[in-house]
Amino acid sequence: MGKHVVTVGIDVGAEELWVAVEGRKPRSFVHSRSGIQSLHRWTSKRARGTIVHYCLEATGVYSVHAASELTRQRQAQVSIVNPVIIVAYARAERKRSKTDQIDAEVIRRYAAERRLPVWRPEPESLRHLAALVAQGDAIKRLLLQWNNREHAQKYIRDLPTEVRRNQRATRRHLENALARIERAIDALCATDAELAQQTALLETIPGIGRRSATRLLAYGGTRWRRYTANAMTAQAGLAPRHHRSGSSVEKKQRIDKQGDRRLRKALYMPALVGSRHNPTLKKLYRRLCDNGKLKKVALTACMRKLLLIVRAVLTKKAPFNMAYPH
Repeated sequence: MGKHVVTVGIDVGAEELWVAVEGRKPRSFVHSRSGIQSLHRWTSKRARGTIVHYCLEATGVYSVHAASELTRQRQAQVSIVNPVIIVAYARAERKRSKTDQIDAEVIRRYAAERRLPVWRPEPESLRHLAALVAQGDAIKRLLLQWNNREHAQKYIRDLPTEVRRNQRATRRHLENALARIERAIDALCATDAELAQQTALLETIPGIGRRSATRLLAYGGTRWRRYTANAMTAQAGLAPRHHRSGSSVEKKQRIDKQGDRRLRKALYMPALVGSRHNPTLKKLYRRLCDNGKLKKVALTACMRKLLLIVRAVLTKKAPFNMAYPH
């Protein structure tokens, strides 16, 4: 990161943060606001007034919480890296043991050897949208389970009345909870100017409705505009994966699937609808099917194309146009 930057590796846990600084023995801190402040004071002594660059693995809410608190500290920068990369790096370094202390040092060494992008927290409106959408999707999964359970109970002749009554009450409760979440999502998108503009733009794309638009924004965030087309394709786990070695080994090409499956799922139904009603996707789908490709392969290609269309619409801040060079 430069000679005036001290690189720090952090292994993030729910209750504990293990910190590695060059020339010092790794030390643990409590994963709390006060613990992170103590952590920064400790590393700042080593930095001696220069910038401290923290590197963390992506561990969901735990790493986001630690990173958000660290960005509030004076002269602090933060990077978040994919855990898969750290595992591969540790294997390349021939690390045979795995402890929190060792992991923190591995993360530090990896960050010190590379120029990593600086992480920034998402805007408040996007964080709130992501939380609401994730809650709504979780309730949908529960509702599906209870609907399946209710269907199966129809075939139990002597099912107790109380079980049947409780089943109906729980289903109604979940349906009402989901409706409240969806109303909150609509209210947020209506009152926030940027979200209102972005959802309106996405709805100009044939195949994308209000629900799909909010989920694409929630799970894609600012990456739609910050990431390149290839990086965004990889983020959704839709990048093609080749396996070829010499002249004798060549496996069937598949998608990578190492990205965010929530984003990939949010693209599926709009791509399916778009393969019938979106002129761009419909043309692509028919061409691939006519060339002998499986429908599943053609639909995956439509998902990739739709992802590029969404990125173009949000980047250009203009409605869908078939003339865009997606």
